[in-house]
Amino acid sequence: MTRPSGFDERNARICLLLDVSPSLRLRDVAQDLGVTEMTLRRDAASGKAWFACQGGFLVRARSTDSYDFDEQMRRASEAKRLAADHAALLVPEGACVFLDTGTTLPHLARALACSGVRRIVTHCLTSAELLQGRTSVEVEFIGGRLQSRTRSCHPPDPLEVLKPMGIEIGFLSAGGLWDGRELSCSHHYEVAMKRAVIALASESWSVFDSSKVGARRDYRFAEIDEMSGVITEHGVGRRAVPLAKNG
Repeated sequence: MTRPSGFDERNARICLLLDVSPSLRLRDVAQDLGVTEMTLRRDAASGKAWFACQGGFLVRARSTDSYDFDEQMRRASEAKRLAADHAALLVPEGACVFLDTGTTLPHLARALACSGVRRIVTHCLTSAELLQGRTSVEVEFIGGRLQSRTRSCHPPDPLEVLKPMGIEIGFLSAGGLWDGRELSCSHHYEVAMKRAVIALASESWSVFDSSKVGARRDYRFAEIDEMSGVITEHGVGRRAVPLAKNG
């Protein structure tokens, strides 16, 4: 795996990890990124980073110009964790599970790490890193062309790669749910993997926080009727969307 050597790449990678965990051990992050602890301390002190160094840990920066952004991400992160908790309840013992890329499904990866699933299949670097060394579940990482924006790998023919893996239940990210029926994403290269999972899995669910309801991204990947349903922080909707809490 190519290590992020530039500040912007390190900053983005660390912020994605902090979306899933509120703090990260400085020593572990430095080792994972292939840089020194001093490099990360300098990044944090630069005034440009979205993370801060507190003792031997990295946390979200709170006293910078990015405060509003961080606060918004904190709220979204809680919604994503709740959505992932709802999703985890749908996974049977011994299942083979596919986890898509995005910032919601790493929460589900963490929830499944100590579960009784048989195998987790993913092309998401964040989920793979979270699972590495932290689970006895078999993890299958799908290689291919690396897409930095979504921290995911994409093979030329996802259907052929996934077909022999016996995926039973798939969880897909979405950037928008338009008109209660159209699921979309922001990048064209995401579509083939999502379509392959929908075609192969016995169950396929889209998992996202409810801020995506009413949004429409550039690339449609499914109609709601093609899937088992959607999951937000408000619960599970079987081909119907829980938009928000009543009252």
